[in-house]
Amino acid sequence: MLGIKYQDPFSSEHVGYWGPVTATIDWCEENYIVSRYFAEFVNSTTNLSFFILSLFHLYSAIKNRHGTLYILVSIGMGTVGLGSWLFHMTLRYEFQLMDELPMIYVTAIPFGYIYSWQKSPFWKNFIRYGTAFFTVTLTLVYIFVYKNPILHQISYATLNFLIIYKTLKTINERVTDPEVRYLEYKILALSFSLFGFGFFVWNLDNIFCDTLSYVRRNYLGLPFGFIIEGHGWWHIFTSLGIYYFILYNEIMGTWMNEQPEDYKLVWRLGFLGEMVLTDEAKERYQKLDEKKKK
Repeated sequence: MLGIKYQDPFSSEHVGYWGPVTATIDWCEENYIVSRYFAEFVNSTTNLSFFILSLFHLYSAIKNRHGTLYILVSIGMGTVGLGSWLFHMTLRYEFQLMDELPMIYVTAIPFGYIYSWQKSPFWKNFIRYGTAFFTVTLTLVYIFVYKNPILHQISYATLNFLIIYKTLKTINERVTDPEVRYLEYKILALSFSLFGFGFFVWNLDNIFCDTLSYVRRNYLGLPFGFIIEGHGWWHIFTSLGIYYFILYNEIMGTWMNEQPEDYKLVWRLGFLGEMVLTDEAKERYQKLDEKKKK
């Protein structure tokens, strides 16, 4: 065995701090192996990727004046990570809802925005209030009527595909620079590839759970067994996929607001894209701020 031997999951030491499992889902990672305070240690801590990437987007949205929409979306991304952390840490049903429902809410925000963009005041309000009504109704149905996670998964996937359809249509209509259009397609493809690969690894975890658990226990040990915790990798790849999907929408947003010349794309650490204000745009906005103060 490469690492430290796994503890016996049936010993008294594995009585979890958070009590019995009440969630409708319990993933492949063995419960309370590392600490009595973490039902699923790897599945909890891999949500740090959501926190780090959402803070980067939030800081950039404020610094580069991307607007309230992207501030809310960045906060929402961090909220998804927080809910997922609490869910996997406790395996309590109330925190399962904190993991699943914020995914709907953070997706509904850009959905309502992009489908109401350039509409008349009546249709703008109709779409935005209709989106809010849908999310509230879905929440109530999911909590009180039909608790099957498939309902959440179908709703989340539908919202995302509708957003992608609308954004691609908007890009083809508004983005006149063919290089930027091609860049947008590449970033969207990267985002979906990360989602897809993460989903693939996660499903390997589900299908071959018994085999993977055996390998972890009998060959890898701790901490090397963490490497083949598929749901943890799903969190990391999903957070990166969301990061690039937000970036994709920010680039499109500069064209929707007729400000493409005010921004440039830079890459941090070689792989984190950021839409930043040009020096000329910064000076112009600073002068406008100074005028407002006077």
